[in-house]
Amino acid sequence: MSTTPPQTDRPFRQRWTDFWFSPGDPTTLGFIRIVTGLLILYTHLAYSLDLQAFFGKYGWYGSDYIERERMEFPHRAEPIFDWDEIPPPRAPEVPHRRKAVLGFIRGLPGPAADRTRAIHYLDRVSREENPVTAAGLMNLVAQLYTAGTYRDKLLTGMEEGRQFYIVEGEPLPSTEAPANRRYTEFFPQLLLVLPAPDRKDVAADLREFLAALPKTPVDAGYVVAHLGEMDQPHRRALVMFLSTLPDDPAERAKLIDYFEYWNNDPRRLYREGHSIVSVWFHVTDPTQMALVHALILTIMVLFTLGICTRVTAVLTWIAVVGYVHRTNQILFGMDTMMNILLLYLMIGNSGAALSVDRLIARYRAVRASLRRAGTIDDATRAFLAQAPPSVGANLGIRLIQVHFCFIYMAAGLAKLKGPGWWSGNAFWDVMINPEFTLMKYEWFENMVRAIASVKPLYYTITAVGVWFTWGLEISFPFLVWTRARPVMLWMAVLLHAGIGILMGLNLFELMMMTMMLAYLPAGVIRDRLRGGPDLPKLGFEFDSAEPGQARAAAVVAAVDVDAQAALAPTRGRDLPAVVAPGGAV
Repeated sequence: MSTTPPQTDRPFRQRWTDFWFSPGDPTTLGFIRIVTGLLILYTHLAYSLDLQAFFGKYGWYGSDYIERERMEFPHRAEPIFDWDEIPPPRAPEVPHRRKAVLGFIRGLPGPAADRTRAIHYLDRVSREENPVTAAGLMNLVAQLYTAGTYRDKLLTGMEEGRQFYIVEGEPLPSTEAPANRRYTEFFPQLLLVLPAPDRKDVAADLREFLAALPKTPVDAGYVVAHLGEMDQPHRRALVMFLSTLPDDPAERAKLIDYFEYWNNDPRRLYREGHSIVSVWFHVTDPTQMALVHALILTIMVLFTLGICTRVTAVLTWIAVVGYVHRTNQILFGMDTMMNILLLYLMIGNSGAALSVDRLIARYRAVRASLRRAGTIDDATRAFLAQAPPSVGANLGIRLIQVHFCFIYMAAGLAKLKGPGWWSGNAFWDVMINPEFTLMKYEWFENMVRAIASVKPLYYTITAVGVWFTWGLEISFPFLVWTRARPVMLWMAVLLHAGIGILMGLNLFELMMMTMMLAYLPAGVIRDRLRGGPDLPKLGFEFDSAEPGQARAAAVVAAVDVDAQAALAPTRGRDLPAVVAPGGAV
């Protein structure tokens, strides 16, 4: 009777260690390597058609832009203990408006004291707690600017505490409110109720600020509009940026240039740039790029075949990351899944089975056995029958399995936060999105219209789609470890096949299904790849004392993965011979 304690009787620490680090059959990982290699090879062969457009010096995202991004991209530090985060300063996104605002910033006085006086009114506005009051104060700037030469009379009147009125149909403000016409007050009351010295200070600030605005009315209008449309936190951040610019012209110009390009203040970042690597940052000549690309494709072929897999796996992963880093503007789910798979195939011993490395190992094992005993001993036969289990193979499989569970759980929980999923609109939007779906086919459009015309059918399909997706993605990480694994895998295949068909994300879905291969037992994959039980059995007679014949026998044993040939060492043979089941040579 066995004295081994049951699985459940072992301590949790031991079961946890065995889960990750017990030796595992490398067949599954080897099969994943082949499928992944074919997919990445197809993807990067497709890049060959547009190599310069994607990665060239003057491509869609040129070298100058990616170089500046990887050196300067802003990374802001989030506050840990304070919820009142100060946002970065902002310039308009529209190019001509941005040009006007940056012209205003560059035109401000260089010395800090003069610059502070020029923007002191803007600083007053940014300190207002009431956003409506702040909007009124900024609107006053626009009205004063358009008043032209009448501006001094208006400001003088404000210093004296007098109100002016904007009368409908009149070009200039009036000193008296008309009795029978519509009008609005020119100055906010909060300015007129200030003490006389304070009113004079506000008027002086307004004169300084108006003098600093661009001389071109259109540009000045863009600047005033941008400053007026900002919320208080962003207005305060811009004032802080302007008031703390350095006096040194070169340093000030450098900061403003960074702000113009990145809409951020580099002095408030915890780091700049990306920690990314790519051969395409350094190789930009078209001929050299073609040669490097061809070399990378060759490495990918070697990885797929399992030749020097420990080396080619690392080189393939570095190469793929280089492509992704050079064109991260077009990064999407397929690139992420490809990176995940290659990382774990590199960590695990993915070349230990279903690879040329495995064939070479089989050849060497047979040669060593023939040298030792003149025949294949029992240890060598066991090695030939199945690739030896390894900790690396099991670790690679477990990493893929667990990571896939995290992907599903994160996707399911993220959908719970989306109101479109609760209403069913998200599922329906996927079906009718012309960018991804089959809407270009008339039969599909007619089908969708027919579904939408029957309200109960529409709600049934959207509800089933939403609840199927939710239920699968949230329950999969828990049920895939139980006896329900086959059901969960088939449901996941159905989900990804549906996404691939409806949205056209074929490569992404194939990558996801490739990750799901990690849940298949190695024996299942081995059985499906074998030739079958009724294959012809052959004998291979050779003289083990002859080095050439021994090498030939080792080659036969190495490539005979279905055990069709039985090695028969025979002394005195001049040449090796293949013997059919009936005895014919």
